[in-house]
Amino acid sequence: MAKDSLADFQRALHSLFQVETEAGAVTIQLVKVENTTSSPQIEQFSLLFTGPATLFLPQQLYRMQHEELGELVLFMVPIGREKDGYLYEIVFNRLIEG
Repeated sequence: MAKDSLADFQRALHSLFQVETEAGAVTIQLVKVENTTSSPQIEQFSLLFTGPATLFLPQQLYRMQHEELGELVLFMVPIGREKDGYLYEIVFNRLIEG
């Protein structure tokens, strides 16, 4: 079973993820998990990450590693910049099987 549910990411809040890029691995931090409008049939939530100010990650699929969740391949979008770095979002919108 994949470790990419809302509950999995809620447990991973404030932890670090390693993102594979052409320039090498980049560390980003999960700073917010927002349950948007999940229901018994549909799981909808978003993840907000902060990354370093020294490297901008464009919108695309990224291979990520997390010590508890394992390897994930997710579509990440830059959504802003703060003084300490860039902000990125990943949105989940999927049917719940079963």
